[in-house]
Amino acid sequence: MGAAMSAIDSAKATLEQGKSAFGAARERFGWLDHLIKTFERYTERRGNVYAAAICFNGLLALVPIVMVVFSLAAFFLANRPDLLEQLQDAIVDAVPGDAGKQVSDLIDSAISSRAAVGVIGLIGAAFTGIGWISGVRVAFTEMYGGRIDRNPVMSKVWDLITFVLLGLAFAVTMGLTTLANSQLTTKLLDWAGLDDESWAPTVLRLASIFISIFGSWMLFTFILARLPLVPLPFVNALKAGLVTAIIFEGVKSLGGIYLKAVLSGPAGIAFGPILGVMVFGYLGSRIVLYASAWCATDPINAEYEVVEVDEDAEEPPLVITPSVEVNPVPRPGALVAAAGVGAALSALAGWFVRRS
Repeated sequence: MGAAMSAIDSAKATLEQGKSAFGAARERFGWLDHLIKTFERYTERRGNVYAAAICFNGLLALVPIVMVVFSLAAFFLANRPDLLEQLQDAIVDAVPGDAGKQVSDLIDSAISSRAAVGVIGLIGAAFTGIGWISGVRVAFTEMYGGRIDRNPVMSKVWDLITFVLLGLAFAVTMGLTTLANSQLTTKLLDWAGLDDESWAPTVLRLASIFISIFGSWMLFTFILARLPLVPLPFVNALKAGLVTAIIFEGVKSLGGIYLKAVLSGPAGIAFGPILGVMVFGYLGSRIVLYASAWCATDPINAEYEVVEVDEDAEEPPLVITPSVEVNPVPRPGALVAAAGVGAALSALAGWFVRRS
């Protein structure tokens, strides 16, 4: 019995020492404390729930948006099918695994039926995109500590503007990726007379990766700085945007291997590439929400924390206190009125006496 108690006490002492060492490490290493606060904030603000909502609603919004974008691109690039094909390849390559084939088929359908999409498809995509971007902005703002009340009309206007800007940022990113994977870099090396060098393919590959990461860096920085409903400066999100871009490129590379394993199972055979798209979308949503939580818990962004009012908090009881006003010294008007009433009563009493 004594040995068992001694072992328990020793385990408790070891646990306390571990807690003390961990606390000391958090105080010593700022990055570790920041990382722990990021995970705590993500968990406290229901990050997984919002990531699932962003993924599901995003998939619903993706179909009309992609169809409208490529139907418009087909009109403007009707005389340049090579550029349209490069843009399509850049978007398909951004989706890992066999899921890119389904996206490619969707794009081909949009290009072939570009006349049928028209204005109705554009309006439908706008409404779908507004609903999705509104949920995304709520999720990003939650990472800063709570929600912000918004005007129901103006919020839709600003969400539409944000959605358009996000689409432009995404288009620029895809354009940079397309440029990096095009023959332009090869022509530049040929123009410089370096195309026959043995190291030329390595330089082209590194340049392609650098340009792709730079485009993703700017895109994620825009997302982290402009989607939350807080006035976060663009500069304050640069570090988190760069880390997110690097992680995203790694996930995109490893995602193909993972999706092949997933799609080879019974669920993958039954549901096809849509399962891979959902897995990749959910993972990407979690990454950007973690990045938003990282920005929110950064000390330089402490002034942008959202203080949420606790609606469940009990209000203090209402106390009613009677108030009695006492005038110890009679007012002159009251004295005159009392003298008048006394004189009238005396005259009336004298009249009754004389009558009797």
